[in-house]
Amino acid sequence: MKVENYLKNYQHVVYQTFLNSLTSGKLNHAYLIVGNQGAPLLEVAKYFGKSIICDNPSPLDCDECISCLRVDGDSYLYYLVFDGSKATIKKEVVIKIESTFDKEAFESKGIRVYILHLVENMTLEAINSILKILEEPGKQIYAFLTTNNESGVLPTIISRCQLLHLKQIDKAIVMEEAVNLGVDVKDAELLACFYNDGELIKEILDNPEQNIAFMTAKNCFEATIKAIDEGSVDDFTYFAQSQVARQIRTREAIRYFLNMLVVAFEDLIAIKNDEPPFLQTYATILYRLVNKLSHHEESLIEFLKCTTAVNTNVNIALLIDHIFYTIKKED
Repeated sequence: MKVENYLKNYQHVVYQTFLNSLTSGKLNHAYLIVGNQGAPLLEVAKYFGKSIICDNPSPLDCDECISCLRVDGDSYLYYLVFDGSKATIKKEVVIKIESTFDKEAFESKGIRVYILHLVENMTLEAINSILKILEEPGKQIYAFLTTNNESGVLPTIISRCQLLHLKQIDKAIVMEEAVNLGVDVKDAELLACFYNDGELIKEILDNPEQNIAFMTAKNCFEATIKAIDEGSVDDFTYFAQSQVARQIRTREAIRYFLNMLVVAFEDLIAIKNDEPPFLQTYATILYRLVNKLSHHEESLIEFLKCTTAVNTNVNIALLIDHIFYTIKKED
């Protein structure tokens, strides 16, 4: 995605705040970028971090200079990214930051940047270790932390960072932007629930690995709601193992599948309260399901708990069994 366009069009305050700090030479040593699930937090953090390193900012990262190209090619030694959405951030990550930045200055600028995406997914040991760095930052060391859950971040971390809040973009706008870029309406509708930028949705679908995970999850999601609607699933455990567990084998796929169920059950609650569902391409079947399932709120809470479990070393097959057990209890 073109992060600069996203920031200028939708996040002008955040864009101008950081730009003013960079051009005035008054950068904070640490930033905490806050946004709802689906906001391009990591992309914004990378963009700002690269802008500090950029040889010819215009006004931010030029994307053409040697330093920018080296960052993009993962060959800039002092630009470190750790993604808490893929694995828990442990103390070893902080040790790697310290050991890398303690080395003799291989980069002529001496600028060091590290990014911790989703700091709510850090272990206690990692938090204690990163606090030491935040309390006594070295010269020309800049941190970009991100979170979907500001209340889940320790006040001691928040107090040492400048906060940048990304506002939520209306899902209908995101969906329209994605469709205009050539994304299928149904895919755009589902992905607009998970990603808060149309260009990012297009990039997700253009990525073979992400595309497979999404399409696998969508197929399983559609098969699941169809089975519930038709009342053809006498043994949900067998259905889970034969139709879903055989297809969903990666954390990315189970994450998509769970999020689709979350959106569907949010829509069931909306329909029950005489409000229109967001998933209009699934509206017909959702209106039928609202009377076939009863414990919408309880199931939604359970699915949300499962989304948190995905970030741990939970067994995917067992998680799928639990999901379908929850749905079966609805029957």
